[in-house]
Amino acid sequence: MAAMGARPARIRWPRSVRVDPDGGLEGTAAAVFWPFRTRLGPVPVSPKNVRLFWFALGVIALLPILTAPSGLWHDWPSFWSAGATVGSPNLMDWQLHTAWQAAHGLPADPWRYPPVFAYLYWPASLLPMGVGFAVNTGLMLGLIALAGLLVARIFAMPRGLSLRLAFAWTPALSAVDMGQNMALAVVLALWTIDALRRDSDLESGLACGLLAYKPELGLPLLALLILRRRWRSASVATLVIAAGSVLSVAAAAGDWVWPVAWWNGLQPWLTADAAFNADKTVSIPGLIGRIGLLPSWLPYFLGGLMALLALRGLVRAPIVEAACAACLLAMAAGPRVWSYETGLMLPILAWTVAGGMEEPWRTRLVYLAIGMGILWWLSPITVVSGVAVVVDGAALMWIWRWRPLVPNRHRPAAAVSVETRRSAAG
Repeated sequence: MAAMGARPARIRWPRSVRVDPDGGLEGTAAAVFWPFRTRLGPVPVSPKNVRLFWFALGVIALLPILTAPSGLWHDWPSFWSAGATVGSPNLMDWQLHTAWQAAHGLPADPWRYPPVFAYLYWPASLLPMGVGFAVNTGLMLGLIALAGLLVARIFAMPRGLSLRLAFAWTPALSAVDMGQNMALAVVLALWTIDALRRDSDLESGLACGLLAYKPELGLPLLALLILRRRWRSASVATLVIAAGSVLSVAAAAGDWVWPVAWWNGLQPWLTADAAFNADKTVSIPGLIGRIGLLPSWLPYFLGGLMALLALRGLVRAPIVEAACAACLLAMAAGPRVWSYETGLMLPILAWTVAGGMEEPWRTRLVYLAIGMGILWWLSPITVVSGVAVVVDGAALMWIWRWRPLVPNRHRPAAAVSVETRRSAAG
């Protein structure tokens, strides 16, 4: 280990490794790759200890899953009941839906997704509630592992490191604890990014369109496709969204105006849900909206301002960086984003690890972000989620990186030559 202040040691990459300006390094990486410094000031931080710490974070993050039976399976009954009522009027009419839930001893919770998405839960509705929850847990953990493999593919990161990174970002696991499906959104976002890296218009459009099952997360990537004039990708995404809308007619029992029922069902629920989940709020507009004395238009103005200030980077950055940033901005500038939805931070974290930020700040900020990620567990006590600090801070830093009216002095992320990517010891 080099002494403090010594010249950083270079990573010895195989000769087959080459640089892709938009997607990172390609080829077979070295058997042992550690992109972080092994000392933070006077404190030694060995790769082994970091791996153990990340593993411990993952275990701790999954502990709340043990409370699922006593917690009435958390959010899972909402999806189970959607699968049981898909294709009937009981799905989209919020009064019929909540009445059906009450008749079956379930908490009232209107369906918040496009009707067609409920078809995915029809098989689970044939199972007992607890069994369905367990199946969903296994599938979501598998999707987080798949997200780690996609990170390895996009950024030519060793799979061991990318899988550890995926499970160490514990807000992704919080969605698993709650019976949610955020891991699916993370995989679809990473698939979109990987397809953009490979210039596959069909795949990027298909993945982006499927991600619109969560409109607040899918639409920012669709907007990026339009900004970057990826017309074929944007057209495919639009067709996928349109097809989903048509298929939703059958899921809503033949109701062609199901968006009206969907919107009407959300209105009486939004205020109560925002109050109940206030400590889980992540986005800047959402945090500002918690301050009751401020004008109601201010959160939307700030979200729009963030999007406007980010335009320069979204247009000029390499496409992989821009797509990772679009995912980040969807969380930081969106009107309603909860801490369990910040699994979508994984792309920008991976971009940072792969060279998006130079040392010593890469090590400092990645370690800080992952360490603070577990604070979603304590948000009822801290009032403001630590994850909000990570997400919003990262978004503001990225906007500053591509700030308007100032010549950009940054080299594109992951376009740094192999010789300049170093693992420092001091």
